[in-house]
Amino acid sequence: MKTMKRNWIMIIAFAVIISGIGGLVSPKEAEASWLFTNRSGYFSNYVETQNYQGTYSSSSNVKSVSIMSGTITANSTAGGTFVLYIQKRPYGTSQWQTIRTVFANKNGTTHFESPKFSPRDGYRFKLVNLGIKNRVNYKMQWIPWASAY
Repeated sequence: MKTMKRNWIMIIAFAVIISGIGGLVSPKEAEASWLFTNRSGYFSNYVETQNYQGTYSSSSNVKSVSIMSGTITANSTAGGTFVLYIQKRPYGTSQWQTIRTVFANKNGTTHFESPKFSPRDGYRFKLVNLGIKNRVNYKMQWIPWASAY
């Protein structure tokens, strides 16, 4: 009887430990927030972000970079859309090239991604207000994804 009671206590303790560890490692959206690059602000006419460029070691096999799982959440007193240009600057040049054009809602969330580009290229976002030039507040987040393909 005494060993049976001790076995039940051990089983319960083991179950509590396992469920506690499971709670620590269960996937949550907030745990992946370190993957995202964030930017927020406002604009009336247009705004250009800084030049983003990844740094990869010479021994890495990175062949291309793309922007994945991008979202822009905006709000404004005016309705309609604005344009989000994803631009790259090829290595060694000073000219920006638009690689994706996205029409984003001034009030709501819009998702975006980019085609692949060279890891040596820089990239930026250009937001241009269409129509009424009321202030647009925005929050962006995206994942710069490096790939060996």
